[in-house]
Amino acid sequence: MQATPDNAFPATRWSLLSRIRGVDSGESRRALDELCRQYYYPLYYYIRRRGLEHHDAQDVLHEFLAKMLRNESFHDLTAAGGRLRGFLSAALQRFLANWHRDHAKERLETSVEAQQEQAEAEGRFQKEKLTDEETPDHVFERKWAHELLRNVLRRLESAYRDKNKLSLFQALRPAILAGGSLRGEDPSAIASRLGMSPGSLRVAMNRLLEDYRELLRAEVARTVETEGEVDDEIGYLMSVFQRRS
Repeated sequence: MQATPDNAFPATRWSLLSRIRGVDSGESRRALDELCRQYYYPLYYYIRRRGLEHHDAQDVLHEFLAKMLRNESFHDLTAAGGRLRGFLSAALQRFLANWHRDHAKERLETSVEAQQEQAEAEGRFQKEKLTDEETPDHVFERKWAHELLRNVLRRLESAYRDKNKLSLFQALRPAILAGGSLRGEDPSAIASRLGMSPGSLRVAMNRLLEDYRELLRAEVARTVETEGEVDDEIGYLMSVFQRRS
């Protein structure tokens, strides 16, 4: 039976949404902090593209997330079709329309990891090649898709590191990014470098791709309401991901 990186999976497929929307305020805050760490950059990028400078963008995002938690806004995802991506985009757009610089700031307490993610966001933004060809909404969706796939690859890498197979993951990572193909690579050379036969390498690549697909489904499942929405959301995100980066 195919082994999967069990330690990389959430306790429940719906953990992020259910924890944010739960009755335990402490757990909701921790889940919101997790959301902030994992998807901070698409939200930050969206605000920066709306014209706010670095510090104002940080203030707006902190206040926005605090408002989300305080008003229990995550309890109603119906308008966004149960998708966290669409809900956050629409809610943030409304919030920005009503935001004023002299508004009383309400800081959301975050972990050290979240603060590091915030510091990295501006550095990433400065490296972006900004154009006016895409609307902020389109760019948000693209960045969301990129960040989700980035999170999946992080978890997959961690799982293979824990299994002492990091070198295998690093060698085959290009195949994941190329949609499961080793075109342009020399499989025999890769197999030799890893001390494997070409046949064993093909088996290992198939297992890696299966692990990747399962982790992708698990990650997407955390951002939608029902299991039936997972495939549609994956299809949509893949179409977004294929847009120009």
